[in-house]
Amino acid sequence: MSRGRVFVLLCLLFLGFRPAFGQVNNNGGVPIRIPNSPDAKCINSSTDQVWLTLYRIVESKKKGFLTRETEAEIVLNVKVQAKPQPPQPLSFPLSNTVEIGPYSVGQVSIPVEYTLVSGLNLKQTGTDGKSVLYTGFGVDETIVNLRSANGLGSAIQALSDATGNKKLPIPDTPYTQAFGYILDFASKAIQSDIQKTKDKDKYATASLALNFSDSSACDGNGPTGQGFEKTGTKAILMADGKPGDAYVPIEEVGSYCWSADITPSFILKAAKKVPNKDCSDSSYSSLYKQVSNDYVAFFLQKQTIETGHLGPNKIQDDDIADSQRLCDLLHVKNCPAAVKQ
Repeated sequence: MSRGRVFVLLCLLFLGFRPAFGQVNNNGGVPIRIPNSPDAKCINSSTDQVWLTLYRIVESKKKGFLTRETEAEIVLNVKVQAKPQPPQPLSFPLSNTVEIGPYSVGQVSIPVEYTLVSGLNLKQTGTDGKSVLYTGFGVDETIVNLRSANGLGSAIQALSDATGNKKLPIPDTPYTQAFGYILDFASKAIQSDIQKTKDKDKYATASLALNFSDSSACDGNGPTGQGFEKTGTKAILMADGKPGDAYVPIEEVGSYCWSADITPSFILKAAKKVPNKDCSDSSYSSLYKQVSNDYVAFFLQKQTIETGHLGPNKIQDDDIADSQRLCDLLHVKNCPAAVKQ
């Protein structure tokens, strides 16, 4: 079998807003929250630190693309939205090589398990001594065929050579560490390399965008009316995929209940909602079907590190236990969110 490689470019854009459930974003996909245990908890940018892990990518095979390749290079360009907003964008490209696994006919599965944001304290102090809040982030992904005629662009190749397989997260103090990072890897140069790649050798997915509350309540609409984010498993359901009974039109995701099988691998499932019956009803278990859409899966974890009082931090202990349970559920061995900070 050929040892060809695929280049997966993920541009993480910390945008400060999140598309609401069922709202189609500009790349042709919608975010879905998967109700697996433990119970989701509100992210509080005033008290919490967070972990975001890219878990799995499931994409359709295309003629001449993703048909024989056995490796994938994941490259990320991370931009952080802070309050107050810095004078220049905060940009942090990352890179890692992964194996592409077999999946159902017509699709390939890329089990990534890359912690993109690792223990980022959402409330920090800037160089001027004033508080800085990191208010949200999101993920854009582009898969580029490494076997394309033009190969990799120079900026992307330099990033891949420098970072290797270390699975580096973004820096833990984005506000103060951005300048040198931006000088080393210019996001515009990487984007230029993508634009030069022929359409048949690249595939752009939809965006994941997350917005964090500055309190312990996630019930409000947020600054953009799109709501606030909680911990748990997320998926971006794509418009691309194999048509048929298992295909879910992305403009109709609100008409479905959602679930996922975890073993032997992550499989996203959906069932058409029954009138006057909540998705928690056990009768849906026999109705769920594996979707034939393309999708990208993530999981989001937290630890509350500021409680406003002295003594043991039970909230943090509960967060750690929840993080371990989620990692166990997803069969993820490396679980930094389950280690006390």
